[in-house]
Order: sequence, then structure tokens, then C-alpha cells
Amino acid sequence: MNLVELLYPTTAQICRAPETADKFPFFVSLYGRTFEDTPCYQIRMNSNTSCIQYVISGSGVIISDRAVYKVESGDTFILLEGKDQIYYSNPDNKFARLWINFEGELSKSLLDIYGISDITVFKNTDCSTIMQKMLDTCKKHINPEEYKKETAKVFFELVQFLSEFKDHSLMIDSKEDEIRRYIDLHIMENIKLDDLAEKFHFSKEHIVRSFKKSYGITPHRYIVESKIRIAMIMLINTNNSIEDISTSLGFSDPHHFSASFNSLVKTRPTAYRKEHKQEI
Repeated sequence: MNLVELLYPTTAQICRAPETADKFPFFVSLYGRTFEDTPCYQIRMNSNTSCIQYVISGSGVIISDRAVYKVESGDTFILLEGKDQIYYSNPDNKFARLWINFEGELSKSLLDIYGISDITVFKNTDCSTIMQKMLDTCKKHINPEEYKKETAKVFFELVQFLSEFKDHSLMIDSKEDEIRRYIDLHIMENIKLDDLAEKFHFSKEHIVRSFKKSYGITPHRYIVESKIRIAMIMLINTNNSIEDISTSLGFSDPHHFSASFNSLVKTRPTAYRKEHKQEI
């Protein structure tokens, strides 16, 4: 599985498509709605699916190909397959979303033809009506061929609508967002506050104060929590030893990793793996 999703406990409606061996030329594999007040921190590493999400309420951050974008109520964002991407909700303003995961050559062609394959965020683009139409269409058809045909029609309508908002993309430029972006892109490394101070030319005190003001959490706590969420995925989906996971995430030693994990998850890494691990 190429998609790594790191989620806090979530409240969402997640629906799967009808079973089919043929996903040509267009296929919505998952679809649903994530409700407000649902924390979100997700990483997509070279994902084999694309997604479109409409932000109903709240706000968050998108990192795609090292570009950083802010999203909020009324925005739409597209994350295409084959790229490394991170997106997360702001801790004090978690976002609700309508979303679909999709694949197939038709989607690539349409996005290219309408000139929006390189656009990540469409600002102030209320496509909620079309997105809801897509979800309703997905739920309506259980025959795979009808499902593909009817959802492709709605996708075409959605692409046409979004193409009218090609210039509604906005990148983040605040220092706090740049610092958070840097942390997300180097989360597998041993990031220290001294390193952030040197790179961004601020005092350590200023970085801690401004970061906490923006995100409600200190940089150190954010780094540790992000590493632990990745560790949770690695414990479930790999056979890597606790020591290897600790080293790969930049912890000083396995004991430090285990203590940090226990502090956040309220159980030891070995116990968490035993309870949640699937056969791989």
C-alpha cells in the first residue's frame, strides 16, 4: 500500500466502491464525508490514487511537491497520484470535508485538457453541490459498469467547474507556516530547536512563542507527536524492530522512543503492535 494515512481518532462516513477488476477509464475507489471537529494529519507517499476534497468548514494546510497552501471553508483541493503530500487540519479549527478518491486515465486526461493538473488548491470555490451529487451518484449505483459511467459524468462536470477558478490558488508565506512545513518535510530526521533557530534566523524563544500562538502547540511537542503517529503506522504495517523504527524516526535510543510513545498513546510500542498489527 503506497498511501500512508496518519489519523487521530476520526468521525467520518467512509464508503467503498462496488467490487470490480476493471477500473478503466475512471473509478472512484473511496468516497465520503469527514465531519467538523475531527483532527486530521495525513501523509500520502507516492500514492496510487488521487483525491478531490471540498472544505465545508474549518481550515488546514496542504504540502505538495514542497509547496505549501492554506485551505479553509469554501476551498477545494486536488492531490494527484504519484506525489508525496501531507495535509492536516489546524488544531483549533479542524475542517469538515466532502471527498472522493479516484483513479483512471480519463481523470488524468480531463485535468490536463482543462489545464488544472498542476493546481492544488482552488480558493473560494464552492463545489459542494457537485461533490454531494458525486457522493449521491456513488451510493446509487451498485453495478460496477453503471457506477463507473455515471460517476465519470459527474467528474466531468466537476472538472469543468473547477477550471473556471484556475487562478484561485494561494501559497502560505508566514514564517510559522514555513517552520511547520520544514518540520513536516524533515520529520524523519532528528530536528532540534537549535536547528530551527539557525535556519529561520530567530531566537529559540521567539520560535516557540510564535509557533504555539499559531498552532496551539510547541515545536518540540509537534515534532514528537508527528513522529509517534508515523511510528503507529510502521508498527502496524511493517515488521521492523522497535530499535529500527526508533532509529529511522531520529530518536536518541529505543528507551526514549518507547517512553515518548507511551506518553502519547498510553501503551508501549510492543503492546500497541500486538493489539493492532495485521498479517503482512
